[in-house]
Amino acid sequence: SSGINAEWPLRPGTTEITDYMNQKNIPRTEDGFMELWNEYQEKALARFRTANGGKLKDMVLWTSHMTEPKYLHYLDPNIYTVQYWESANNHQLPNLVQQGFQVIMSNYDDLYLDCGFGAWVGEGNNWCSPYKGWQKIYMNDPKRILTEHGVTDPALWSKIVGGETAMWTEQAGDKNALFKIFPRTYALAERYWSDPTTGWFAAEPRLVYFNSIMEKRGVFGNTMKPEWCVQSQGICKLNNL
Repeated sequence: SSGINAEWPLRPGTTEITDYMNQKNIPRTEDGFMELWNEYQEKALARFRTANGGKLKDMVLWTSHMTEPKYLHYLDPNIYTVQYWESANNHQLPNLVQQGFQVIMSNYDDLYLDCGFGAWVGEGNNWCSPYKGWQKIYMNDPKRILTEHGVTDPALWSKIVGGETAMWTEQAGDKNALFKIFPRTYALAERYWSDPTTGWFAAEPRLVYFNSIMEKRGVFGNTMKPEWCVQSQGICKLNNL
């Protein structure tokens, strides 16, 4: 477990945890609980190493309280790659690359595919609304995001090793997953494979055409445009964009 959903203050459900902390003279403070978390993380890493024949490979942790600047010293950038799900403007991102961590971008404000649908607990829209259209996903440029944080060194840009759209299964199943995934993930693929200098407007004809090709292959994602627009490339768009 990466501890992705662990939040401070922690609320132990039994005395087992607090009894252990008392035995180890670990204070019941934020720092104390983070020390305990690190103990768990190190034991989990050791178990993985043993199960994998003494080798470590592709260890990925999602951002959490453990990847906050105050506690990042617990993690070794030579061992862990961090999958980043915080918002693009969160302070963790520049700190991670500056501390030498490789990062996979999954920032929820651009790359969460469940956003913009009705809440599955309660009413209204879900927590990360609004919906993330393919245009917004296409413009998820890690170099631009880091530059806005004041990180302008290309060597640090290269710490972003990839990106991944994310979708959870509370509201996705085998009957509705594809239309949520595609063509938005096609847009991210072009962004991270080709690193374009142009924006979504120039990419639109390619995405529309590629989506139609995939439909012919049996991959039915969300329809991007009416069929006439697919047949009339370059005409079915707003000229003032």
